[in-house]
Amino acid sequence: MTTLRPAAARRTQLFLPADRPERAAKAATSGADAVILDLEDALPAEARPGARDGLERLVADVRAAASVPVLVRVNSDDLADDVAAAVAARADGVLVPKVESAGRVREVDDLLGGADLEVQLLVETPRGLLAAAEIAAAGRRSTAMVLGVEDLAADLEVDPTSPYTDLRWAHATVLLAARAAGLTPYGLLGSLTNFRDLAALDEDARASRGFGYVGALCIHPAQVPVLNEAFSPTAAELDRARAVLDAMAEAERSGLAAAQLDGRMIDAPVVARARRLLERGES
Repeated sequence: MTTLRPAAARRTQLFLPADRPERAAKAATSGADAVILDLEDALPAEARPGARDGLERLVADVRAAASVPVLVRVNSDDLADDVAAAVAARADGVLVPKVESAGRVREVDDLLGGADLEVQLLVETPRGLLAAAEIAAAGRRSTAMVLGVEDLAADLEVDPTSPYTDLRWAHATVLLAARAAGLTPYGLLGSLTNFRDLAALDEDARASRGFGYVGALCIHPAQVPVLNEAFSPTAAELDRARAVLDAMAEAERSGLAAAQLDGRMIDAPVVARARRLLERGES
């Protein structure tokens, strides 16, 4: 298993249907920070057993093309079989859909046994949102949390692509639960379904970063470079962060607990943000 780019440093994770091995190299070399082999929504039910049987070869094919983390999105209905297949395939982690309780997270931990796989959590239903804090805090291996917009919108009977639909309250619920539990929040405030409108995706991604997300899932390779750029610190942001640290270091040498830079006060929270930004930019 690879240890490249831990969950907190990833900007993009690209879905690859687990029954499409011919796309392995393209997904691996897309520039995505991780590839998610999808045993759930991307496959018809009748294709899942065969895809599960071929998972080990597919994981190897992705890694042969590029050294990126490989995760598996499992099915709720076939949870034990899918988790076992991911472990046998030596995947780096599993993405668990439709998580509605802390008990489901503990169940996945138990199924993984002694295997060293990360667990990412998809919250996609009203029931899951109501239990988001408990879900985020429940797992020993949990690294990230994502809001499943399409499934939630279906339950709420709203269109996520409509300009009148506002799901920021749901995004905030998941983002706060993730941060409170030390998990990485991935997400987009809009919808990924229109993968050809890259200009709109760029705007959405930049708004999502401003909202607090650090990366997003992708459904098409064309989305990867747009999201990578939008979720990456700019050169100007990195320069500003270095200036903040330099100013604070100078203040501390003078025995001060705060500093000024360009007419703005710099204190501990500002310094902490600057350090984290530099960590992301240099990862």
